[in-house]
Amino acid sequence: MKILSTTTGIIVGICLFFVLLFTAVQVVAYNASYYKWQYKRHEVMEATKMSLDDLVVVTDHMIDYLKGRRESLDMQATIAGQVREVFDQQDKEHMVDVQDLFVKGTYIRNICFILMVLLLGVLFYRHKKLFLNTLFMVKYVFACIIMLILILSALLLIDFNKYFTIFHEIFFNNDLWLLDPDTSILINMVPEVFFFQTAMIILGIFVMSVTIILVLIEVFKKRSVNYPSLRSFVK
Repeated sequence: MKILSTTTGIIVGICLFFVLLFTAVQVVAYNASYYKWQYKRHEVMEATKMSLDDLVVVTDHMIDYLKGRRESLDMQATIAGQVREVFDQQDKEHMVDVQDLFVKGTYIRNICFILMVLLLGVLFYRHKKLFLNTLFMVKYVFACIIMLILILSALLLIDFNKYFTIFHEIFFNNDLWLLDPDTSILINMVPEVFFFQTAMIILGIFVMSVTIILVLIEVFKKRSVNYPSLRSFVK
């Protein structure tokens, strides 16, 4: 029983990790208001020579592209007083890779969610003691994950550029992500400081979500112990 509950707990914990992580990424990355706030904060209008209104329109299209709702990033806007194509060829080719990551991330998140719900559903209806033990095991899985997240956060704070580069070298098999600020609108829209702050916010949302779930599991554990009808299901 202990080995089985450990195994199911690890499976559920890993599935929940991907569900929460990719959801946190999408909460931020698909939020046009967040980009607008960042544009104002870092004077992106000056760097891109675009108006805030045009940046917002371009951002809406870019978000739709990341979601897979647009086939391309072909669009025009007024830049430095002239109507021209917003993104150059390298911008577009790099965003093809970025879109692929987002689409695959969504797919992985959805598969993990379905697997987690099915596993917990079967355990709840067929073996409630194992169901409860699995939930309690998730606490230990996420305790380890939070420790890793804290270490990652510390590393990002110490040298973000180093680990930002490592991330790209792992997930991209080309150098298209090395954009030129003198010619690329994309890198001027979302400079490195944008990614640093976004990473910190995503990690914050993730940790907050994990904390809420751990509290709910602990509350459920205490209630199950206090109720005679559930007491026999707990270790």
